[in-house]
Amino acid sequence: MALVEVTNIIFENELALFQTPISMQITFEVLNDLTDEIEWNLIYIGSPLSEKFDQVLDNFSMGPLQRGVMQFTITSQPPNYQLIPSKEDLFSVSALILTAKYRQKEFFRVGYYVYNNYTEAELIENEPQVVLIDRVYRQIMGSNPRITKFPIDWEGQLTQLYVPPTNQQFMFGSLTQQQQSGSGMQTEQNEQVQQGGQSSTFTQNLF
Repeated sequence: MALVEVTNIIFENELALFQTPISMQITFEVLNDLTDEIEWNLIYIGSPLSEKFDQVLDNFSMGPLQRGVMQFTITSQPPNYQLIPSKEDLFSVSALILTAKYRQKEFFRVGYYVYNNYTEAELIENEPQVVLIDRVYRQIMGSNPRITKFPIDWEGQLTQLYVPPTNQQFMFGSLTQQQQSGSGMQTEQNEQVQQGGQSSTFTQNLF
């Protein structure tokens, strides 16, 4: 049984200028006292084709924790657009991912698709050759999270037997495979991640 349940995540600014800090309020319940820390990571996917362009926007730990409901707010700096490999990656669908680990084992991951674009009609119809980042807006699809829970040994006595998917596989699995095979783009569907022929995760919408 999981000892931590993330019950709600609320974004303060789902629609904002790209260079605006990202602020999100997280509520979770600790079902039993935890003797070690929970590690949280907030990650922006710079490209759906390679994890080397992932940007860690925030990373911190909290604990030990007592049983009960807890709430905190992450306010991180926005992604560095200069580290995004191309203009196509900036303006195509991207993603924001929050992960949680206990004793270095990931037990929770939630991803949100992100769309960046100009909002001024003139810039949309006549896109500048050089990106005007101070006029680009970021839209986080906060109402449609992709959530996966990973079963772990909370006592820390067993080795984690599965390998969590990369952020790209998690958010863009079907898209990445089709782009690499040259068969075109297609909207990714939520699927269970299979490890060694057995399902080691499950995905659902909770919020």
